[in-house]
Amino acid sequence: MKKLALVLVVVFIASAMCVNAFAAEQENGFAKFWRGVFQWPFNAAKDSAKVVGDTGVKAVGTVADEGKAIGGTLTGEEGAAEKVVTNPVVGTAETVKTGVVGTGEMPGKATEESWPANK
Repeated sequence: MKKLALVLVVVFIASAMCVNAFAAEQENGFAKFWRGVFQWPFNAAKDSAKVVGDTGVKAVGTVADEGKAIGGTLTGEEGAAEKVVTNPVVGTAETVKTGVVGTGEMPGKATEESWPANK
């Protein structure tokens, strides 16, 4: 009889520990979800600002390259006249690509930052 009581007590304690561990895990998942819900807009704004900054840097670089090409044309630098025509086209394409790719990746990056994969 004592052995049966001991087995029942051990089973009860083990099941109680499993239930507590499961509840703690669920609570952490619940808390992580809501933390992510509130963090996502801030992460999205941060990532959007980075995209705008990167696009601005590309645009300024394009203008600077065009200025150098015009200066080279005025001084008679060989190949500078070709750069006057090609630099704006290439620079604008790269600027647009930076903006489009960054804008497309921004929601995914914000989601990864708000709800990290490691648990």
